[in-house]
Amino acid sequence: MDEKIINELKRIARGAVCKDESMREHTTIKIGGPADVWFEPVDVEDLVAVLKFVDENKIHKTIFGNGSNALVTDKGIRGIVISLNKFDNIELIEQLTSEDKKQAVVRVGAGVPLQKLISWSLDNSLSGLENLTGIPGTIGGAVFMNAGTADGSVGDAVQSVSVVNKGKIIELSKDKMEFGYRKTKLPKGGVVVGAVILLSFANKDEIEARINKIRNKRKDTQPLLWPSMGSVFRNPSHGRKAWQLIDECGLRDVRVGGARISNEHANWIINEGAATSKDVEVLIKLIREKVREKSGINLETEIVIIGE
Repeated sequence: MDEKIINELKRIARGAVCKDESMREHTTIKIGGPADVWFEPVDVEDLVAVLKFVDENKIHKTIFGNGSNALVTDKGIRGIVISLNKFDNIELIEQLTSEDKKQAVVRVGAGVPLQKLISWSLDNSLSGLENLTGIPGTIGGAVFMNAGTADGSVGDAVQSVSVVNKGKIIELSKDKMEFGYRKTKLPKGGVVVGAVILLSFANKDEIEARINKIRNKRKDTQPLLWPSMGSVFRNPSHGRKAWQLIDECGLRDVRVGGARISNEHANWIINEGAATSKDVEVLIKLIREKVREKSGINLETEIVIIGE
């Protein structure tokens, strides 16, 4: 990116603006070349000001969470990468009481990690997010792709979402979001900056027991000690799950360079320490080809590949 443009960005922005930022440090699989510019807005006004400049100058922009479902290419990302890590507020804004239940309306910033929110909910005896235990990522990213498991998704708890779109902050109610399997309807170019969720007060010990049960199951079935992106492929709409289709092809433990298909979970690719984006992409292509040959099913990725 032109040095004059970068200097102007630094003048406009109140948050940190860094040049040639290594994306390896911002992805859970620890892979990725440099971003031309990395920007962390301190609040919505800071974000809006920079987005206006970026759009006016036709600078390519990438909104980034904690990189849990992203594979950044070895050449990195051109343009500006915007991180919402500073949008980390959690606030109980209202309590609702009816004859049979007591609920809490909670406002959450887009940069809040899901697991931090679950811990906060437990501390406040609030139930409704336990099924998301162990899922990496932030609320912004989770809303964007309706993250979840077979037992529930983040969209189940969301009541509304705050989005910056064309320089304005708009509120989208749940019925406008059209939450589906790993997808959400959002305005084109819109940036999720927060969400309002609805949780229920419940017995703290029972909430903790559910969380621990899910956490222990994940420890037994997923390679949590290795850098990864979580599940690589979406489950097909009908029939067997993605990991079953991969497993039937005998692909567990297959390696390319520093990347390996996990032995614990066939739908996870792990970085054994020196993997490149190219290594992972070769494994993704191999899995697709083998599954297509054996079952006739075309697997779609759940992760996104970003960069040049």
